[in-house]
Amino acid sequence: MRMAAVTVALALNAALCPVTRAGTAENVLTARRVFLEYMAEGHFRGPADIYARNFVAHGASFNYTREQDEASTRAWREAMPDLKVTVERTVAAEDLVAVHWMATGTNTVAAGGLPGKGDRIGVEGMTFFRFSAGRIVEEWSVIDTATLRKLLGQW
Repeated sequence: MRMAAVTVALALNAALCPVTRAGTAENVLTARRVFLEYMAEGHFRGPADIYARNFVAHGASFNYTREQDEASTRAWREAMPDLKVTVERTVAAEDLVAVHWMATGTNTVAAGGLPGKGDRIGVEGMTFFRFSAGRIVEEWSVIDTATLRKLLGQW
């Protein structure tokens, strides 16, 4: 009897929530693209298929537009021409996707707030994306700036 109740509960969940699960899986793939295509490879073409028109990236002291967020990513790619980005793990729930990522590269150019002294950098961060209709509408990112500053000899 208990097994039947569990089976019915699972069937009801599947029947009532298929869009959420499918949307969540698609959202994870989209979130990974931000790091593996845009950040790691610099493929900035077609952001309309990823970002909503009303996208906002929330910073510690102010919010960023899509254009400002992209300019920041371009500056990091300029500062570290050999930039490599990996997605370590993702977690998704409802309309949110969390991405734990790692970025490594050699800071050969002064850009994006980096001094360009040839230091090898390895920094990790976490980004939360909120989705609506399959597009990213909000972003919150945290970067391990303490390690970054130490690697750059600023601490």
